[in-house]
Amino acid sequence: MPYRHAHWYVLGLIPLIGLAFWPSYWSVLPSATWQFHAHGITAFAWLMLLAAQSWTIQHGDRDTHRLAGMGSLVLFPLFLAGGAGLFFGMAAKMVAGSEFHVLYAARLAWLDIFSVGMFVVFYHQALRHRRKVKLHSAYMLATIIALLPPILGRLSGIPLGARGPGTFHLLFPGFIAGQLIAAAAALLIARGRGADGRPWLWAALMSTLGALAFATVGGLPAWRSLYAAMAQVPSEPIMVAAAAFGGLVAWSGWNVGKRPRPSGALPA
Repeated sequence: MPYRHAHWYVLGLIPLIGLAFWPSYWSVLPSATWQFHAHGITAFAWLMLLAAQSWTIQHGDRDTHRLAGMGSLVLFPLFLAGGAGLFFGMAAKMVAGSEFHVLYAARLAWLDIFSVGMFVVFYHQALRHRRKVKLHSAYMLATIIALLPPILGRLSGIPLGARGPGTFHLLFPGFIAGQLIAAAAALLIARGRGADGRPWLWAALMSTLGALAFATVGGLPAWRSLYAAMAQVPSEPIMVAAAAFGGLVAWSGWNVGKRPRPSGALPA
């Protein structure tokens, strides 16, 4: 099976997540908004799903692997809903005057746009190619590239000296570096995999484009004004719509990937 040790790499992200999000989330957990909780829970659950799928298939437990795959059909729409809640929640914090979000929310929104778009396409393709082990594995595991930059960007605060309010401006190059490091990791994984490495190449491209958008479009006054206006939009119906869309993506990918009936076979 490909990616024999993938579950260990995925699990290795857990302490990094704890360290990266300690100042902005874990240390202020009681005061965090429910939208941020929804995103955090579903993103963490997705990582655990990937680790479980990798572990079970590498140890020959195909039944549990398939069960986890069926669970992804439910988790994926919830993940999109949590992402939508975060998108609008950051706009609200920006308007409320949170220093970090005033500096970065409009820019980070573009990273979300690229990463969620990549996530949707990759998950659909993973379901479509679920009978092609190498390609299916690549599409599923490459979704991690969308989750790496927020971790790496915040961890950059350690060497850059961003210790809290008044120093958040130092994180700017760190967020760009996080995108580019994730892109470089994807390119490294793609090496020597031929056509089965295409998902990693696409992940590298999308991560690079996200870095460009963060540095350019994300800082334009017109975009900042538009994004600030999104703070007035109720997040609940958007999250419901995102979950419904996620359900459609899962349904479509599952059906496209069904084994075709032999020519001339009649339905049961």
